Amino acid sequence: MVMGRGVLLAALTALVVAGTAEAKDTGYIFVSNERDDTVTVVDGKSYEIIKQIPTGRRPRDIHFSPDHTKLFVATSGDDHIEVIDIATLEVVDTVPTGEDPEIFDIDPSGKILVVSNEDDGEATVIDIASKEVLRVVENVGLEPEGVTFAPDGKTVYVTSEATNTVAAIDPWAGEIVGRVLVGNRPRRGAVLADRHEYWVTNELGGTVSIVDTQTLEQIGEIRFERRGMREEDITPVDFAITSDGKTAYVTLGRAKHVARVDVATREVTDYLLVGDRVWGAALTKDDKVLVVTNGGSDDITVIDAEAFRPITSVATGRTPHTARIDD
Repeated sequence: MVMGRGVLLAALTALVVAGTAEAKDTGYIFVSNERDDTVTVVDGKSYEIIKQIPTGRRPRDIHFSPDHTKLFVATSGDDHIEVIDIATLEVVDTVPTGEDPEIFDIDPSGKILVVSNEDDGEATVIDIASKEVLRVVENVGLEPEGVTFAPDGKTVYVTSEATNTVAAIDPWAGEIVGRVLVGNRPRRGAVLADRHEYWVTNELGGTVSIVDTQTLEQIGEIRFERRGMREEDITPVDFAITSDGKTAYVTLGRAKHVARVDVATREVTDYLLVGDRVWGAALTKDDKVLVVTNGGSDDITVIDAEAFRPITSVATGRTPHTARIDD
C-alpha cells in the first residue's frame, strides 16, 4: 500500500504527540542512589523497576522542572547537576554548580535554581536556560544544606548544619534578608504559605522548628517520642506535606519511623515503622501514596498515606537519598 505524503505526515505527527503525552504524568517514582551513582525509575502502579539510569558520582537531591519534562540531579562528586529527559530517561545535559552540590531547589517559574555548596558556606544562584552563575551568596552559614523556595519565588530558605541557622535569601538580588536560630543540625525545610510558616527538621536535636516567615522568629517546636525509639536515634530529616496543608509526614532517620503530624495542632498523631535510616519523602499529588527512602536498608517503602500502612518495599540501590514522583 502506498501512503500519501499528507497521510504519512499526519501519522508521524500523531506518533510525536503520543510520545510527548506518554512522557507526562507517568506516575514513575525516581530515586537517587548515592553510593551506586544511579537514579532508579520505578513504575508507580506495579512498583517494578523500569530502568537504572547511570549518573555522575554521588547523586543526591533531585527535582523536576515545573513542567515535569526534565529531572535535575545533584551529583555532588562531580560538582554539577545533571539533567534527565523524562521522555527518554537519559541524561541529556549538565549544569555546573560549584563545589559539592547536595541540596537545591528550582523556583516556581523554572528560571533559576539555588544550590547549597557545603564546603564553601555559600549558595549559588544559576540561570537554568543559560547555565550561567548569576550570583553567589556568601556567608550563608557553615555547611549549608537544605534549600527551599517560597511558593511566590521571592524568598529561598537555606539551612546551615554547623551553625544551626536558617538564612532567608532574596535570590534575585543575591542578598541575605534575615536569619533565624533553630535546632541542632537543621536539615530540610517546608514552607506552609497559608500559615506564614517555615518548618525545618533538626536532625541532631530530634525536633522540628516552626518559624514565622513574616518575623523570622521561631514560634514553635515539635518533639517526637515513642516507646521503643531511642532518643538519640530520632533524627528528623525530610518532609512531605499534603496538598491541603493539613498533614505533614516527617522521616525520623535512624529511628526507622515516619511520623504523621497534624499541622494545625502541631501534634504527632501516629508513627509508622519503615526501613533503616529513613531519609527522603515524597507524596503523590492526590496525597494517597507516600514514598520514603531508606538509606540504611537500600530500599524505598511505599505507603498508603490515608491508612498509614506499608504497601510494599522496593530495593533500588545503595543508599537511596531522595525520591520524587512524576504525577
